[in-house]
Amino acid sequence: MSASFSNTSPRPLHVAVELSGAGRHPAAAAHTDFRIPPGLSDYWVELTSSTLDLAGDPGSVVRVRAHDLGEARRKREVVRTRAERDGRDPDTVAVLLDVEVLLADDHRTAYRELARLDAGLPDRRVPESIWYAGTATGLVGLLSDIRTAGVADGVTLLPLVLPQVLDRVVDDVLPPLHAAGVTRPSAVLGEVLGRFGLTPRALAS
Repeated sequence: MSASFSNTSPRPLHVAVELSGAGRHPAAAAHTDFRIPPGLSDYWVELTSSTLDLAGDPGSVVRVRAHDLGEARRKREVVRTRAERDGRDPDTVAVLLDVEVLLADDHRTAYRELARLDAGLPDRRVPESIWYAGTATGLVGLLSDIRTAGVADGVTLLPLVLPQVLDRVVDDVLPPLHAAGVTRPSAVLGEVLGRFGLTPRALAS
């Protein structure tokens, strides 16, 4: 493996979010009155320090889907190897892993809510990538592990239901990640989310 794959001093993790309709789950609309305003749906925005140009050169930010962390890491290495072969510095390419998310006060409640959502579908739902249902603390641990193990340079969170899941991410997940140095806070997060009609508790004060 090339020396450029070393993760002895991991960089801050990028945390982005995809905002779509009532949430990523196909039954979300039946469980919330919230909707991303027309014309703004399916946007991809960064929740941490805004150093990624998500609308710019598609070769500088690559989103991947994987069903476990091992597969995700292998896909990141493929992207970095391809960049090196093209004569590019692989550290200029950020690989972001899609993660479907549902958060609640405890794991039992999160799984019960997920079962309630799935019950509204005609067929069994198969997650498109890694998914996490549980507490904010558990998601903090998962994202910290993704950074430490060099699984990805960041994540794109796919909230299954809006705005509840995103509220918990901003209020209860980002602060401990920032405090631990896993991520860097964004100075414009409130402004960015406000465009979508989102005002999480942590940004309302």
